[in-house]
Amino acid sequence: MPSAKFVIGGAAATAALGVRVARSLYDRWHMLPEPERRRIESLAEDLKHKALELRGAADAERAKDGLRAANASLAAALVESAERDPDRAESEVRELREELRRELERLEGTAEMDIKAWRTARKPAPRHGPSAFP
Repeated sequence: MPSAKFVIGGAAATAALGVRVARSLYDRWHMLPEPERRRIESLAEDLKHKALELRGAADAERAKDGLRAANASLAAALVESAERDPDRAESEVRELREELRRELERLEGTAEMDIKAWRTARKPAPRHGPSAFP
């Protein structure tokens, strides 16, 4: 069977990655202790709203810009929450800051590139008798 190739152009790539980053940040927010979660809840809810809004937006560029800004705001708030946590080592905060910075930089870089993915059909492994796994 021939391979199937799927190319996502710059605008769609930015949107898809923006939503993926938003999910990741929202999940991180969800894992915060209750007081910290409540403190930055408005940022998390705004991010969720912007990610959902992107799907049916008439002005996709404006919606992507809004999602990008919301991602950056929640990322900054998550780093600030980590910095406020007395039980968190400075190295953990630094690691979180760098990880989130890389995610946001990757999001910025998708506007100029295409994301390519392909899938090839796998041939089933030969079965050797009745006890073989499918």
